[in-house]
Amino acid sequence: MRPGGAPLRRRRFAALAWTVSLAVIALSASCSRAVEPPPPASPPAHGGSPPGDLSSRYPGDVGIEADPDVVFVEGFEEESLEALARRWTDVRDPSVLSFAADVPSGSTASRSLAISWTGGQNSGGHLYKELRPGIRDTLYVRYYIKYPARGRYRHAGVWMGGFNPPSSWPRPEAGEKPSGDDRFIAGAEQNDRTAGFEHYDYWMDMRRAVDGRYWGNFLLNDPGVKAVPERWTCVEHMVKLNQPVTSASGEHAIWLDGVKVSHLGPGFPKGTWRGGVFTQAATGQPFEGFRWRRDEGLDLNWIWLQNYSPDDPAGFSGSVAFDHVVVARSHIGCLDRPR
Repeated sequence: MRPGGAPLRRRRFAALAWTVSLAVIALSASCSRAVEPPPPASPPAHGGSPPGDLSSRYPGDVGIEADPDVVFVEGFEEESLEALARRWTDVRDPSVLSFAADVPSGSTASRSLAISWTGGQNSGGHLYKELRPGIRDTLYVRYYIKYPARGRYRHAGVWMGGFNPPSSWPRPEAGEKPSGDDRFIAGAEQNDRTAGFEHYDYWMDMRRAVDGRYWGNFLLNDPGVKAVPERWTCVEHMVKLNQPVTSASGEHAIWLDGVKVSHLGPGFPKGTWRGGVFTQAATGQPFEGFRWRRDEGLDLNWIWLQNYSPDDPAGFSGSVAFDHVVVARSHIGCLDRPR
């Protein structure tokens, strides 16, 4: 049995399906042209969080885990990787995980987590956390990430979503459209196929890709919105579940370094669809909103931190760093410097 209780044969099957099914994502993205969305609001002047965000009340994230809105915190300060693994529900390939003496500005901690990969040998690893009880309305996930200057990281970020019934390991069922009572996925990560930071979403009304399959939908498609390689980036995204479940009132928003770069919900923004890619624009059809689920039993009940990088040639090696993961019921914001 693997950490989190998942049978090894299931994990091997899931990993194989994930590798094969994502190989044609580029077909969707390559058929869309980027249109620059309206400029976002300016970031806060002090480089941290606006007053009222969780991080502004806990400079350096010190003590943030005690806030009643906070669901889970991971700062990678455990005494060992074994201790780290015990805090998560499932771990993929612990041999590629290591602690690094590198932290974002404003941190009071001493290290972060690096997940490496080597072409021809492995494709990275993950940490998966089942959230109990699940969240039935709105959830925010904030994390810091440092992408490398080189390498083809296919999925590197922290996703959230729901499985029904709840699962102790990730089972994305890539290429298949959710039915509304089984699962949904909301990703926010740098994507080398659209050359920018992106949504990567599965839900019951998602669009079919140009190859006829259902791969995670890209919903921004703007190469001008991106994380800078070799620099820590503060990423936060929010999912609001649709309520009632018959409505398309769900939302998904993304912030980079405290600036909102994308927000989709019922009737906003405008844009155009081509296959599984929605290109935001000043004109076009309003986005219809998200029906994340049609069953009250499906809620937000997991996060998935991963570096999945299977595409580099043999011998190439790279690493993605993560730090200051916070999961909460209200907006978190970026690290404020201790005063």
